[in-house]
Amino acid sequence: SFTRAASDRAKQLLLPMLFWWTFMETVKLAALWRATSITSGLLGFLDDFAGTYWFIWATFVSYLLIKISSRLRLDQRSWVISGVAILVALAPLTFSISPLIRFTYPFFCFGFLLAQSRERWTSTWRRHKPLLVLFLSIVTCVCFLAWGKDTYVYNNLGVIHDLRSAKDVLLMFVGSAAASAIVIELLLQCWSLGHSNRMARFIAVELGQTTLLLYLVQG
Repeated sequence: SFTRAASDRAKQLLLPMLFWWTFMETVKLAALWRATSITSGLLGFLDDFAGTYWFIWATFVSYLLIKISSRLRLDQRSWVISGVAILVALAPLTFSISPLIRFTYPFFCFGFLLAQSRERWTSTWRRHKPLLVLFLSIVTCVCFLAWGKDTYVYNNLGVIHDLRSAKDVLLMFVGSAAASAIVIELLLQCWSLGHSNRMARFIAVELGQTTLLLYLVQG
């Protein structure tokens, strides 16, 4: 059920985050309690809880939205998920970490749709791989050259209010998608060459399962 799935994902994502946040804030409070007022301390705690670990919140919210959409019939699902992704990406919400969630959600949807039709996408990629890699590499380079401080979601908040902001938001999504595709292909090539190596398998499999912990620590 939806409730069970949401509860399981909350235990997987939010509980580790809550534990680590409590631990770090306790250490911070013990070290700085004399130099921090109660009001500023509470505001700092809330800011750390939402902002420092925004990727966890973005992943959880994206999962819930996808789970709701996936309850539809299979023939409607792809269109609804794609439409909702576009609406969420363009929604003029700028408070707290909502721009970061809006930036994450379209990529989450894209990954979900790819997983639903993996065989078809894999077949298409293999048939046209050289052309697709060349095209995506060119797009990545062009976007990199055009990239500026206003292209980051932290600065533009993903909001379109004129032609220049539309260019920044479009560049942000297109450049991120193209660069991500190239990096994924590079990682797949590295894995195909090194998967027989014991150390490579350890890094990819064992450490790959603890990426949430690594993210929390670096946050």
